This record gives sequence, structure tokens and C-alpha cells, in this order.
Amino acid sequence: MKIVRGISEHGKNVSKAVDEILRNFPFVKRFAEEVREAKKKVLNDLDYWMDKAMKNLEEKNAYVYFARKEEEAKRIVGEIVGTNKLVVKAKSSVSDELSLRFFLEESGNEVWETDLGELIVQLAEDKPMHIVAPAIHFSEEDAKRVLGKIGIRGNSPEELTYAVRSFMRKKFLEADVGISGCNAFSVESSSVFLVENEGNIRLVSSLPKKYVAIVSLEKILPEDELCLKSILVQAAFAGVFPPAYVNVNKPNKDQEFHVIFLDNGRTSDERFREILLCVKCGRCQLECPIFQLFGVNWGGVYGGPMGRVLSYLITKRAGEDVFLCTACKKCDYVCPMGIELSKMVRRIKMDVRRSWS
Repeated sequence: MKIVRGISEHGKNVSKAVDEILRNFPFVKRFAEEVREAKKKVLNDLDYWMDKAMKNLEEKNAYVYFARKEEEAKRIVGEIVGTNKLVVKAKSSVSDELSLRFFLEESGNEVWETDLGELIVQLAEDKPMHIVAPAIHFSEEDAKRVLGKIGIRGNSPEELTYAVRSFMRKKFLEADVGISGCNAFSVESSSVFLVENEGNIRLVSSLPKKYVAIVSLEKILPEDELCLKSILVQAAFAGVFPPAYVNVNKPNKDQEFHVIFLDNGRTSDERFREILLCVKCGRCQLECPIFQLFGVNWGGVYGGPMGRVLSYLITKRAGEDVFLCTACKKCDYVCPMGIELSKMVRRIKMDVRRSWS
């Protein structure tokens, strides 16, 4: 596996930021406990909450789908988008899980990542390195070189950012379809909650006439307040608190509003069900000594301890690199949801050993 640079130093900075946030805003820990209990409530009666969520959306004239597998999800998105369309995407790990951008491009569509870090990764033909900071492994000079591929120039990060904004604004205005993931879904109001720090997601979800939200099952929560608390916990433990923007998207009469609920193996193995409590803050990744060396190259699509478990749950595959885990339990210690990640990685190791016999 290729060693990547910059992760360890970024992790130290985030750790300091998180410590300060929790000192200044101690209620975040209480929010984490509330969200954990709410997620457990939903997961313990998932059929009920899924049925309720889908019915509420249909009553608001949204288009609602359930995809059990990756292929089914891509087929649904492909039918919604069609061919020869301009698609703008918000940063979405679940779309990376589905290799969705590549699928849509192969179908003859023009697809743009609108998050600055994701755009750099797209142009570099690389993969997101961290769930919150996808271009963490690129230096300023790397970014200049990569953005130059689409004619973007600048002598500073600020100049580059403004140039990207101008380039992207035209794409937003001309886009046929906007696609996002989901940070939290409220059954109460049929709303897709999304958090961002750049302002691009609000344009992805509001300007195109068609909008598609991909909601993995673990994002479902009973009510709006819990969704907001989940987002605040995620932001706090990612070291970016309070988040700059929280978008609350719901069906409206002026837009085709499509919601795809995605399982893709999440309900297939009770031994790993606890990973579905995760709020995707990326905290465990930055603390993991193996992730600090290899980034998302270790742990599947999502990377790190959380990614190691979730990727195994989704794909049922793991190689001998799972034994790189040192069982240091740093991931357990920093997880805001109290997930025992090290215990589940140990189960994966046992499965791999059994497969050798």
C-alpha cells in the first residue's frame, strides 16, 4: 500500500480543535448520547421507520425508492438522470461507495464534484483520502497543478478558491440534475439534512430541476431535532464547530425530488450492526496509526477503523491487511457514539483466519 503524507499533522490539529470544542460546548457529549439512543431505536425497528419515512415522502409527492444492492441503486439513479445530462454532485461518501460518478460518466453524462477537495480529487483521478477532508493528501502546489487542468489559475488558496467558484457557478446554473448524500434524514418532516462549509450543497440541491438524495439506512432518525443534533456532533468531532451551513431539504412543487434509501449490505450481519451508529465524523480515522500511514488505502471505500468495518459489512471481503490493525483502541476512545470499533475489527480478523483454513 502507498504511504500518504500530511495526515498525521492534520490529525494533531483536529485533536486540538476537538478538545477545545468539547471544553467550550460540553452539551455536545449529551447530544451524542441522545443520537446514539435514537439510532438504536430506529435500527431495532427498521422496517417500521423505513415504511413511515417512505409513506411520508410519498404524501409530499416525492419520488421514493429502496435499493437493496449497489447495482439496483445505480440502475435507479441512471433512470432518473438519463444520458447526455450535466450533473452536479455534493461531497458524498455513499456515492463513492457506489462508484456513482464513474457509472454516470460511462452512461454519457458530464458529472462534476462541487466540493473543492472532491473536485481536486476528481481532476487528479485519485480517491478521497478522508471522509471530511477528501484532499488532505494534496499540497498547495499539487492543487494548483491539478486545477490548472481546467484552466483555473491562482497564486494563493484564496485566488484558487474564487476561480473555482466562478467555474462552478456556471455548472450550477446549467445543471440538469443535482445529487447528494445525506447526513441525517428526518422521518418527522421528510427532510434531508446536509452539512457543509463551502455553500455548494445548497446550490446542488436547489438549482437543478431534478434533485436526488441517496440516504443510507443508518441516516434515518425520528425527528428534526435529533437530525440537527447528529449534525452538530459530527461537526464537533470533526473539529469544525459550529458548521458554516446546515441545509434542510424537503419536497417542493418546483422540483423533482427523489430519495433513494440504500441498504447495500448494512442489514446483512448482526455482528457488525453497531457500526451503523456512526455519524461519519472521521475522528477514528485521524487517530488510527495505520490510517495515518496509508489513509483510505487501508479500510476500503471509507478508510480507517470505521471504514474497515463498514466496508466489510458491505462487501463481505477483507484481505490480510486487516492484520495491520494494532488493536491500540484509540478509535474506541475517541468515538463520540461509543462504538467498539476494535472489537469488530477483531471479528473481521477471525473471519479472515477461518477463510484460510
